[in-house]
Amino acid sequence: MPLRPARRGLILTGLAHITGWPVVAGGSARITEALAAALQAAGGEIETGRWVRSLADLPPARAVLLDLAPQSFLAIAGGRLPPRYRSALARFRYGAGIFKADYALSGPVPWLAESCWRAGTLHLGGSFEEIAASEAAVAAGRHPEPPYVLVTQPCVADPGRAPAGRHTLWAYCHVPAGSDVDMAARLEAQIERFAPGFRDLVLARATRTAAREEALNPNYVGGDIAADMLTVRQTLLRPVPRWNPYRTPIRGVYLCSSSTPPLPGVHGRCGELAALTALRDVFGVRRPPDLAAVGRTAAAPRPGGGTGT
Repeated sequence: MPLRPARRGLILTGLAHITGWPVVAGGSARITEALAAALQAAGGEIETGRWVRSLADLPPARAVLLDLAPQSFLAIAGGRLPPRYRSALARFRYGAGIFKADYALSGPVPWLAESCWRAGTLHLGGSFEEIAASEAAVAAGRHPEPPYVLVTQPCVADPGRAPAGRHTLWAYCHVPAGSDVDMAARLEAQIERFAPGFRDLVLARATRTAAREEALNPNYVGGDIAADMLTVRQTLLRPVPRWNPYRTPIRGVYLCSSSTPPLPGVHGRCGELAALTALRDVFGVRRPPDLAAVGRTAAAPRPGGGTGT
């Protein structure tokens, strides 16, 4: 049984109560830049712009951590995996795809509800029955009318995301896996329903169908940005039933994507727990390193000015 959006929301709300729900000034790319700076400060190297189609494409290493959905892992390592493990990965289930739209706006969204002007993220669906009907349509392989839409307006928390007086907004709605249907008109109609005049503010838009999401990132199977269907089984045993889910049958190769525990989300725990496993297994390191110290080193001023970030 899939976990419905309300249940996912309860999980995310629980996480938010631990440390709050911070917003990164300048955008999520700043997180990537900070992580890259910390890695480079520790002597690491980063290579991008090259597809890895087989484990043989990787340089020799004692430990390899793969941020891959099970389907992608099968594609690059299938021949080296035992049949039982391979079959378990092949049975892994994925959720609905998304249709996403990014907007440049001439001003703030004219929400009818005053509280919406202050919210960084909104869920537009109307009544409970309307939301349930929209999600049920997607589960049945249909494109919802109207769709249940998630909207984020970053400028509420970080005005620097757009020129003075302008705003940015992105939104998505669920669609059947692999859909190539353009949902922009339906998505915008739903926003317009709660913010009359929204369309008049649109300066530019960029959209991506679920099929396009997968083409850009094969880990988004069918356009599923969570890389899994949160069934009860896959919440407890992910991606396969295994004592340590990060280890694979290939010695020194570990999975660390959102298809592994704890759950999809912007928390980094999948990679952290996989890395700690690799440190114990391969390098005999049982005490977690002080990542805060690495971060301070990366951010320290460099000769000639500037910082590591």
